[in-house]
Amino acid sequence: MACNMVVKQKFLCFLASLCVYTGLKAQQSVEASGITFQYEVKGDSIHAVLSAPTEGWVGVGFNSKNSIVGSDLLLFNMRGKQVTGTDLFVKGAGNPVKDSENGGKNTVLIHGGTQESGYTKIQFSIPLDSKDSNDFVHVLGQKYWLILAYSVSDDFDHHSIVRKHVPFILKR
Repeated sequence: MACNMVVKQKFLCFLASLCVYTGLKAQQSVEASGITFQYEVKGDSIHAVLSAPTEGWVGVGFNSKNSIVGSDLLLFNMRGKQVTGTDLFVKGAGNPVKDSENGGKNTVLIHGGTQESGYTKIQFSIPLDSKDSNDFVHVLGQKYWLILAYSVSDDFDHHSIVRKHVPFILKR
């Protein structure tokens, strides 16, 4: 009987961890070409899950205009069970520069990720306003452009195979 109770407790802890790891309570969702960006605004941060049908990198960008140039671009990949990410500002076409090399800092917090059955799913958070001039300032209710992309490669220098620009309004 005691053994069953321990198993039940471990199972409930496992379920709770899945909810924390993959679930967002009041989530909003945007989908384009198989890429999904789910998010929840919590306090002064955006908590997000980004997924795409690839085992290469996945990315999301933010811009006030319908352009990759001038965007705050976040790219993520998985090698084994290790998730890495980079925080970029796109100075010109084909010229993304790491915030840390452009007078800023990496303001992305990575919470985890999975890669299975040909899909990559990354959990992360970013501040609404990082005070970094390379980063987009997210304002609730304001229209801007969400850039969703993925590659077949984990190498961030490899161009996207899919990139979609979607009009977007951040909601709580």
